[in-house]
Amino acid sequence: MPSIDDNSNNMSNPENMIGLEFILELLKKETQIPQIQAISPDIYRKIAQIIRDLSIQKYEDLELDIHHELIKLLTLSTKSLFELRIRKLLESSNGQHLSYPSLLSSDDYSKLTDEEKFIFEEERKVSQRKELIIQSLIDGNVNNLDTISRIIRSKMIIIRFLESTDQFMGVDMAKYGPFIKEDIAILPFENARSLIERKIAIEINDSRFHVKET
Repeated sequence: MPSIDDNSNNMSNPENMIGLEFILELLKKETQIPQIQAISPDIYRKIAQIIRDLSIQKYEDLELDIHHELIKLLTLSTKSLFELRIRKLLESSNGQHLSYPSLLSSDDYSKLTDEEKFIFEEERKVSQRKELIIQSLIDGNVNNLDTISRIIRSKMIIIRFLESTDQFMGVDMAKYGPFIKEDIAILPFENARSLIERKIAIEINDSRFHVKET
């Protein structure tokens, strides 16, 4: 089994394995320029693999403390890099006074990783919705606003109950419940949100982003 020193040496060599020294250098460069720099499109996946490999290795005493500190530093530096790039991305699109962030230049967009594009796509949707509502208000388009209201009121999400609750009337005027602890239910978003805020239930996330390993 390789030692901490072996792993540290390997990880500092970008030709072999991305490590702390390499990530810190990327972070340093990112802070020095206003534009987003081009990085390897699979860098976050490589870092996640490194952290996973480190997490399953066994160490004792002092080596264990060093091991935990290395994982902590890798995590914090990668998080800082990711958050800085996202902030620069959003500031760049807003600074251009664009209606939609989707109008980001092709050159800047090509520098994003898939994970950053995932965040960018969600921001694009938010911007489009804001633009739609503002334009509907300006145009006096009540039909659009009525449609938006119907969409949000008809939105359903899956939740798991953490404690029992009595039957209640949903915003769609349908009756739901009663439910007991660990029950799974599909409820209107407005009702589910209230239950989640009161810690009576939790949302069950979309399984598309949780791949079961074989």
